[in-house]
Amino acid sequence: MSKLSTRFTAAISNLKSRDERKRRRAIRELFEMDDPQHLKAFIPLLNDKDSWYRSKAIDAFRIWAPRESVTSLEPLIAHKNIDYNRVAANLLEKFSPTGTDVIKELFEKDDMICKAKAAQFILRNDNEKEFYCSLLEGENTKLKIIALESKYSSNDTLTSCLSDDSLKIVEYCLTALSDVELQIDDGTVEQLTKRGVKFGLLMPHLIRSNPEKLAESVHELQNHEIKTLVDLLNRECDNVEDEPINTLIQCKQYVVVGRWLQGKRGDAFDTLRWEIIADDSIDEIERSRFIERLFARCDEEKIRLEAEKIANNSTSELIKLTAHNLSTAKDRDEQ
Repeated sequence: MSKLSTRFTAAISNLKSRDERKRRRAIRELFEMDDPQHLKAFIPLLNDKDSWYRSKAIDAFRIWAPRESVTSLEPLIAHKNIDYNRVAANLLEKFSPTGTDVIKELFEKDDMICKAKAAQFILRNDNEKEFYCSLLEGENTKLKIIALESKYSSNDTLTSCLSDDSLKIVEYCLTALSDVELQIDDGTVEQLTKRGVKFGLLMPHLIRSNPEKLAESVHELQNHEIKTLVDLLNRECDNVEDEPINTLIQCKQYVVVGRWLQGKRGDAFDTLRWEIIADDSIDEIERSRFIERLFARCDEEKIRLEAEKIANNSTSELIKLTAHNLSTAKDRDEQ
């Protein structure tokens, strides 16, 4: 018999000892040997009257069970202690999807943590379409969303669920479909917003299918929603001729257009900037922001000349002053 086998045999024997010091030493030695096959020796400790031993049994499952098959969790799943069931549930993400029978027992527990984690694991497996359908047809919103997140779901399923009674499911589907071109008309927007759907979730779809409705709604947006919209526009629109940008300009949504223009260089972008800045019918504070965003380019001759022209011709004192400061900024920096 090898020294390791002898040590293991002694440790197992000491686990049953009445001598507390021997029992605790046996626990330490088993952990030091670090062999997943030793997990079986800890199963009886799940019911030990001493909480220290029970906690060490749980530690053993957390360390060694993921190095075995998912069936190694069965003692935790079959136990009447819900905390043990939850330990098993939280360990599932560490296992590859190989077999679901024992995990379906976990799913049947009257506990949402167990159900949710078990459902996620089961749906990672192949040949579980029937289980997937049962979740979709059920009443539990969280489990429905887990089903919709799985590999069994599709864009068609997500789209059909936009009429679901659950607001959470509708919002999840809109988020999941953010890269898909959905046709959302004014009536649908009104219906969804009346139900309480966050307008920000509709924006990716309105940019593509209904930019007019999007432009009309800008004045109702909070600042963080405007930031989200600008981020979406940066992703979707490359030039000033793109329909969403054109629509925003026509609807005089210069706050959004100005933020979208930030950092963009090129003749078309600059032409649009100066057209807006020169238009005295547009709010002067907003136009001054367009000028202020150009201070980082004050060393460019074209920018200085355009700023001088605006400073000389504008009827707004604020625009004249801001444009003058831009046209002379480089000179001041060099002094």
